[in-house]
Amino acid sequence: MAYQKTVTIKDLGEFTISPAIKKFTLIDLGFITNNAGTYVLKRSLQPDMPVDQAISLKVVFKKDLSAMKLEVIGAAGGPVDIYAREDAKDMLELVGFFLKEMTERQVLEQIA
Repeated sequence: MAYQKTVTIKDLGEFTISPAIKKFTLIDLGFITNNAGTYVLKRSLQPDMPVDQAISLKVVFKKDLSAMKLEVIGAAGGPVDIYAREDAKDMLELVGFFLKEMTERQVLEQIA
């Protein structure tokens, strides 16, 4: 997935990077910096499974915080369509919770 300034998530809305975003807020939320300098956050969407085997929400911000990637990935790292799963409602609720937290902390803004 390519970097974007705005992401749309079915049933949850459209989100963009907040102009008030700060690097220390990302670190406080649990983002880690990789070797390329990007900020990466992975959150499990299956709390009853071991973290390394669960489907996860992955959020990545460029080093300069100008763009982001947001995707749901499987244990192997590939994209997963959670809407085709029986537990889609529970996973979507968790995604919404994580996005709400980032919105409240001025990392993202909900625009629709």
